[in-house]
Amino acid sequence: MNHKLITNHIKNKIKGNYLKSSNQRWEVPSLIKCNSNNLFVFPFCEGFWRAMEYIDDTFNFDILEDNKMAYQTGLGLAKFHEICSDIDLAKLENTIKDFHDTKKYIDQFHMTIKDFNFIKLDDNVNKRVQNLIDSLSNHILYIESLLGYLNKKSIQPCLIHGDPKLSNFLFDIQNKYVVSLIDLDTVSSGCLPTDLADCIRSICNIAGEDPDNIENVFFDVDCFNYFLKGYFSSSNKNYDYGFGLLLEFIYLIIVELIIRFLNDFLQSNRYFKVKYQTHNLYRAEVQYRLLASFITQIPTLSNSLLGIGISSNSNFVFDVQNIV
Repeated sequence: MNHKLITNHIKNKIKGNYLKSSNQRWEVPSLIKCNSNNLFVFPFCEGFWRAMEYIDDTFNFDILEDNKMAYQTGLGLAKFHEICSDIDLAKLENTIKDFHDTKKYIDQFHMTIKDFNFIKLDDNVNKRVQNLIDSLSNHILYIESLLGYLNKKSIQPCLIHGDPKLSNFLFDIQNKYVVSLIDLDTVSSGCLPTDLADCIRSICNIAGEDPDNIENVFFDVDCFNYFLKGYFSSSNKNYDYGFGLLLEFIYLIIVELIIRFLNDFLQSNRYFKVKYQTHNLYRAEVQYRLLASFITQIPTLSNSLLGIGISSNSNFVFDVQNIV
């Protein structure tokens, strides 16, 4: 079980004073065994439940309070990666099949829209869906070639969290630094830019994934810069971790999420929990607006990376801005 492997590894690091150079605590959401079956899961009401140790004096949130929190988020993710950098990747299980497999999500999306009866949607909803499908078409074509390019790159595999959205970071309630990353079920072997990209996507949309007004959605460059400062104040950017491809990974993760939200809406909201029928459609529209804002600012983001010694792919910077 990956969760137990990770928590035991981190606990041993803490006991061995691995973090003694830092005055900030780091804790881990350890699983608790059930008294009744000596397992980490308890069957109840046709479901399975788990208990974890509570981490005191912490809080989490969905939207950044300020740029200092962006810095601390970057620092916290770097610390997690550093602590777990010596885990034997061969011991990790593939707990979520095809997670972050963009090609799989694209194929599923093509099958869904091929078989979907759009006539059953009301006119307004149908128009919104068609607008998204049309807007995504050229991005999907480009991504299929981009994936071929990325697959040829030799990026050192590492342990990644897999879902480092802002709400999965626990902050010290008094000093507001990261104490822990939770929701470790998505931990797997992968490339570090995947984690950075997903985290950046989450924190740089300061309107949130469910804003009251979609017009407020944009990609916040300041959050991006503060995150980079935090992450690379601790992490070594000189190894072949593929950080020069960070902008490509951000692009991929946003488009992937648009496809997943839209596909889930067309499949009657099977995966993501919703509060109303068109919730996932709205989420897809929010991510598309974030994507549009991100694309317009790619040259600026590329300069930010260059400022800390990371060179971006100039072809990508040029090509993605010409997608219409």
